[in-house]
Amino acid sequence: MSYPPVYTDFVDPLMTYQSEDCLSLNVFTHEINSSAALPVMVWLHGGGLSTGSSLIYPGEALVAHNNVVLVTVNYRLGALGFLPTRDVDASGNFGFLDQVKALEWIQANIRNFGGDPARVTIFGQSAGGWSVSLLVMSPMATGLFHRAISESGVAVVPTLRRGDIAATEALARAVGCGTDGYDAMMACLRGKSVDELQRAEGVGMRTPVIDGHFLTDTPWNILQQHQQNSVDYLLGTNNDEYGWILSLGSPYVTENGLNRTEFRHALSGELDWAQQTFPTGDVSTIVQPVTDQYLDPAGPDDPIVIRDQYLQLRTDMWFAAPTVLMAQSQSAKPARVFHYEFQHRSSAFSFKPPYVGVDHSDEVFYVFGLLFLRDSTNTSWRYPFSDRERQLCLDIMAYWTNFAANGDPNDSTGSPRMRSLVPWPRYMTSTKDYLKLDMTSSAGVALRGTRVKFWNEAVPRMMGADVASSGATESANLMMFITLCAVVVINVTFCI
Repeated sequence: MSYPPVYTDFVDPLMTYQSEDCLSLNVFTHEINSSAALPVMVWLHGGGLSTGSSLIYPGEALVAHNNVVLVTVNYRLGALGFLPTRDVDASGNFGFLDQVKALEWIQANIRNFGGDPARVTIFGQSAGGWSVSLLVMSPMATGLFHRAISESGVAVVPTLRRGDIAATEALARAVGCGTDGYDAMMACLRGKSVDELQRAEGVGMRTPVIDGHFLTDTPWNILQQHQQNSVDYLLGTNNDEYGWILSLGSPYVTENGLNRTEFRHALSGELDWAQQTFPTGDVSTIVQPVTDQYLDPAGPDDPIVIRDQYLQLRTDMWFAAPTVLMAQSQSAKPARVFHYEFQHRSSAFSFKPPYVGVDHSDEVFYVFGLLFLRDSTNTSWRYPFSDRERQLCLDIMAYWTNFAANGDPNDSTGSPRMRSLVPWPRYMTSTKDYLKLDMTSSAGVALRGTRVKFWNEAVPRMMGADVASSGATESANLMMFITLCAVVVINVTFCI
């Protein structure tokens, strides 16, 4: 088959409608050659486990430029996917179980679409990156995939124990159900429509539940004990994850900056995770050390500097440090690990305030090749990126798909076109190498070293945790537009 140049009517990401009838997946493939099965990349979308859809991520460009089969997966979200209960058969991990079921379907069926079930890479961004890391930790997913990529998110975050139903009680109150008796509350909730439940819960971050099946312990404990699956892992972050999109509506993030009092007030709400992760500790003991780590007590009271330090604190705490912790633990397994930081602020994002660096989700445009999408008339680029940025996009797609094919982003064996890529060093705990992804990429050592060590070692110790030092041994811790491409998009519903 032959198709015209790649373009798509890109779906508005601020979707106003979602449905419980969501258990479907999309397969983007080439003309099928049974003698040459291609590596498979399985995308898990982000959205805080509360919103999002595979439809937001058109896969035509990624597949057109690279020899891979792409699968984008939907899974249940919000209360329908992650509401915890005390019932044995309703732990709160339904959305993750949907992801496992999709991977089982892929193992059974992907050969029919030209894919190789022995070369499956799961990848995701934000809550999709969380999902990827949890699948790496889950015994239920063992053998269902062989490599993993987490972009801007790993699940070294608070989890709920089975039976912790505070979120369920909050939802019950929001829809007019009483909470005095558990059975009566659940009966009332089951009587509510899907629309009522969705309207009441709003959009908020959900957390995984330790159910003894999908997740057997806290992510912190699993990584400290190296109990996760031994799969090759590529993972990283952007240099200003909280620069704009995740800070929209925050009273503390403005062009005018904030003062020291506002910094401490904002910080007090940021550290709840530490109390949940280390319940025997006292979170009040870390407020001053955290403040001192980011604000010089004798430094100037410049509100712009204080704001920028607050944004970097959030990027370090929620993204950079957990990602390094995951990389350190995985590198102690018989697995290859590659770490990155995306550092190029794109010209198309000039609508963001000038103080914003590389924001949350910016890399997705490059990973999916969205820079090569045309508008519906095929007369102009949909997004106003530069030619140099399209070259960077081709490089990033090559790194990702090389890794999916061979477990090494540098190995272009089987790639449709050879690219002269900057060598990406393997991450080792002893060297902490990473790649600075930029218009001119280069290797670096120990990303955000002092601050990452503070969050991964000093803070847990202050909260009473037994932490292995990161210094221990390994065992411890182009303007090229495809005019002749055969891309087929298939939507498939898989059964639960």
